Amino acid sequence: MSGRRPVDRLFLVGMSGAGKSSVAAAAAARLGWTAWDSDSEITARDGRSIPQIFAQEGEPAFRALERDVVDALSQQSCAVGALGGGAMADAATRKRLLARGLVAWLKVSPDVALDRLQAGLADEPRPMLGDDPRRRLADLIAARAAAYRQAHVHLDTDRRSVADVADALAAEVRAAKTSSPA
Repeated sequence: MSGRRPVDRLFLVGMSGAGKSSVAAAAAARLGWTAWDSDSEITARDGRSIPQIFAQEGEPAFRALERDVVDALSQQSCAVGALGGGAMADAATRKRLLARGLVAWLKVSPDVALDRLQAGLADEPRPMLGDDPRRRLADLIAARAAAYRQAHVHLDTDRRSVADVADALAAEVRAAKTSSPA
């Protein structure tokens, strides 16, 4: 098998608040593909919310579940996947994503991420954010930066609309298809 990666799969990674889920749906529409969200699939398969899984079983159990879900979903052709913020930090998941498709890091600053997440934190708790979400976001971004930097594409989302980011990603996919040997 050659070292080429498929260009019919796009995986969006980055912190909570980067816009991965919204951008996945918009980019998929532009490409005529389907979209999936790993966190949504995890809750659908497990029957519990992400905070419940974290509280009842801890992060290692959640990451194992996430790894299995991402393994299955990342095999779908013509699909854009939105991954949880910590998925790329898992070495096995990261290796799988980088080999199976185009990985895009949607970069976001802690302040913008918190602004985007603030309204939903009461309804949708983020277990990884703890009592000081801004500081925790900054710490998580720093801790995960080396993993995120391995993505094929890096896009800053702070001052960009969902539509603008989706357009840029669709262009990246088209360019990768054009430059990929037959």
